[in-house]
Amino acid sequence: MLNNIYVLNVKTFVERRVFMQQQLNQYDLTAEFVLDADSVDLTSEILQEYFIGNKLSLAQQSCAMKHVLALQKIVSKQQKFNLILEDDAVFSANFKLGIQQALTESENFSGAKVIFIGSGGNFFTPKSQRKPAQALYIGTRGRFADSYILDWQTAKKRLDWIQAHRISEPIDNQFEIIDRELNIQILWLEDPIVEQGSKNGLFNSALEAAPRAWVQGLFFSWEKLKRKYIYQLWR
Repeated sequence: MLNNIYVLNVKTFVERRVFMQQQLNQYDLTAEFVLDADSVDLTSEILQEYFIGNKLSLAQQSCAMKHVLALQKIVSKQQKFNLILEDDAVFSANFKLGIQQALTESENFSGAKVIFIGSGGNFFTPKSQRKPAQALYIGTRGRFADSYILDWQTAKKRLDWIQAHRISEPIDNQFEIIDRELNIQILWLEDPIVEQGSKNGLFNSALEAAPRAWVQGLFFSWEKLKRKYIYQLWR
């Protein structure tokens, strides 16, 4: 079972917080909401300590810091199975089963690893590589950081890297850079059990300029159709 669940949420995003709590209640799950490190909370000292360069917006820096805070909480408790969710994570009907499959099969992959349980970027393991009754596969890249599981040792590796180098990219991309440099295994859950609500049209994006939610939802559905079904016809 999961030891801890952390939900990254902006204090003023009440609608997302209520939505997430409803999902958690549906599966009898409890979570700690990470509310600190909103944009208004980021002092010059925090920005200087954790970031380098001028590529990121204040909202992107806030999102990154919430991930950092969640990783710090994980390291402090030193437990094995920790799920980090952004507040726009939308659970599938098979959410609890998928979590159990991910935790069980994680034992087949020794060493540092991060398990992406969402469909971030609509990346899927090719059908030709999938096997009956197998749920976890080595991924070709990081999926988005909306939903992932890791242990405290892996969390510490990420934090140590950030302390040494600081953050210069959006946190999804930064984690992928870190994981590759540190040989942290990237694992994908198939089928994914989370979609990102700011991508599938449920919420407007809080991090980047994007079309209105319903338009974004159309783009997402088309990408999902191409990558999950059409491309699989010859992969």
